[in-house]
Amino acid sequence: MRNDHRRYALTGLLMLALAGCGGSSGVNSGAGGGGTVTAPVGLTVSGVAATGAAFTGAVITVVDSRGVTVGQSQPVGTNGSYSITLDAAAVAPFVLVANRTDANGAVQTLVSVIPSASATTANITPITTLIASRLSPSGDPGKLAGELAAGNAVISAQAVAATVTEVQAILAPLLTATSTTGFNPLTGTFSTDGTGYDRLLDSVNITFLPASSTTTNIEISVKQEVADGQQPTSLSFSSNTTTVAPLPAIDPTTLIAEGTSAKITQFLQALTACYALPANQRATAPSTVLAAACLDVFHNNDPALFRNNGGTVGSSGAFASLFNPNAVGVVFSQGNYEFTRDNADKDIVVGYKTTGPDGSESYDSFVLRTSTVDGKLRLIGNQYRFPGRVAAYQQRRNFISLDQEAYDYFSTGYVLDVANRQRPGNQGPLFNRVVVTTPTGSVLTLQPSGNSSFLGLVKPGPVVSGTSFVRLRSEYVDGNTSRPHPRNVDPTLFFVADPDRTEASLASAKSQGSWRFEYYLNVDDPATPQDDTTVPEVQYYKNRARALTIAELRTQGLAQLTPALIAEIRSGTEPAGVQDAGQIVFVAGDPGDISTEGGGNGWSVGTGQLPPTQITMFGRSPRTGSNANFTDSVEVRSTARQAVVACSPQSVTDDHCFNGGPTFAEGSRLSGLHLSARDVAGREYANFYALYQLNIVP
Repeated sequence: MRNDHRRYALTGLLMLALAGCGGSSGVNSGAGGGGTVTAPVGLTVSGVAATGAAFTGAVITVVDSRGVTVGQSQPVGTNGSYSITLDAAAVAPFVLVANRTDANGAVQTLVSVIPSASATTANITPITTLIASRLSPSGDPGKLAGELAAGNAVISAQAVAATVTEVQAILAPLLTATSTTGFNPLTGTFSTDGTGYDRLLDSVNITFLPASSTTTNIEISVKQEVADGQQPTSLSFSSNTTTVAPLPAIDPTTLIAEGTSAKITQFLQALTACYALPANQRATAPSTVLAAACLDVFHNNDPALFRNNGGTVGSSGAFASLFNPNAVGVVFSQGNYEFTRDNADKDIVVGYKTTGPDGSESYDSFVLRTSTVDGKLRLIGNQYRFPGRVAAYQQRRNFISLDQEAYDYFSTGYVLDVANRQRPGNQGPLFNRVVVTTPTGSVLTLQPSGNSSFLGLVKPGPVVSGTSFVRLRSEYVDGNTSRPHPRNVDPTLFFVADPDRTEASLASAKSQGSWRFEYYLNVDDPATPQDDTTVPEVQYYKNRARALTIAELRTQGLAQLTPALIAEIRSGTEPAGVQDAGQIVFVAGDPGDISTEGGGNGWSVGTGQLPPTQITMFGRSPRTGSNANFTDSVEVRSTARQAVVACSPQSVTDDHCFNGGPTFAEGSRLSGLHLSARDVAGREYANFYALYQLNIVP
């Protein structure tokens, strides 16, 4: 069974799954764009919090050498600047933590330091977070304040100066390429306008992934123009690496043009202005955009030019929300440059956040083109004809039936998402196969599989599996290494060839790695000159973040089904010794209800756990029908704790739904369900509850 194939494209320059310091002690502040609170006279610190774009909405907390919170800001405003007057009793040195929490519970964090009371300026950026990481004995910037208070970290003027020098040496090629070699990352003055040092911040992505209580894996990648198929410039190392080599040389002409971040902000403001209009003024179905404010966000003022993964603008296509009367007042914000496409127009990929009128949040990305008329950025899409996507994917697989819990295991890798598009007139699948070449040169094949909504990976046999999740490494949850590998007891899924990738090789993989997708069609397409059955159409995709190592995955909290619901599921599964052992066989009209009898919660979300935003059910069609795989999903708000997954047929021959849905047909079998979540860096997670019998050999 394949795991979550939702098209998430969450964005942001820096994602740290770190907890901030809470509490307050005489909280007093004044922040860019915020108010001022009266406080005792004390040291005033200030600077800019930014990742290129201003770190808007973040609250900055200052913790002193005793571990006491001695100051806190109002939410950071649109220029990124802040100023905080500390408690009079504050004792240097200080750690500054800027946290902003998304509606889905994910926390984005930046960290900085002030070594003495005589230093009053501290910018808070990905670069200062790297400095904090190098000062931390664990390499985890989020732990630095606690380590300082415990006496395990030294933040003296000398230690900070030496660390700044080290970080400048690591980043030297990027500093040279952006002409910022003389800039002090902690105390220098800059504006969030995409010029000077802010251009450098726009051009770098730094991630910190705790691998244990004492080590953190760090990746520095350069956001730039790269040719299709070319791998990005990056550097990976462990926090316990004593001497870190500098980044490889960087061609300055491949970096983002100065001032682009200001243009991104201008574009998001224009799109927000479009969505402020009533829907009947914005557009009319099926595909006519009316308002000048909305036409202006598309390249050449022409929505018909937009195409993205085969989708065009329309009430049932791309930007369907333009036609939705409930999507009035949607706000687009937190725009961040991702990379430049290597095409004639030098289109750029931009990440952003949307906030709906109900307060819900989501992340996605645009492809924008610069106008040759007025220099503004406008929507164009990636111009691809076919669906496709790749994302880092992590899973915990729980075997809750037939007393198989000891075989629960973790897996990590990538999901390759291609929708099982049908030919017109129900003439069968459009794609004969899609051949994927990975960043490391491995070749994988995807093919249609029954009534599945996506293409499955082909495994030896050849057999089309029910998954598009490429498992690169798996370990049992309990750490047992004496059992057979999960691939030998769970043969229904797709695993890479033995042996697994090592933890070190996973940690060294690149963010924004380039993947080549070759699409072979089942019929010649008159829109192309070649024979599509033998000559493919090629599209390229990038993974926004690398897959976690298993050690990193073990530190990530995941939402869980409630014990009460697990007990109910177990009571309804088929016993051992029958064809459907461990599964639930539906009666006609069964709803996909993910809650306990009586309406109790179906899942729980604990502190530090990512709340699910999609629930997916997996199974097989009735024995008397096509006996093919099916998947049905529902999106949920991060605050939800129960859901109903409606049955939806994928084709006219799909018989797993009762009377065409939304309930399930007699004899359809549930073989698993999962809770799917995602983080700000674009990684996807599934806590999967499997309902089938493993191949356990005594």
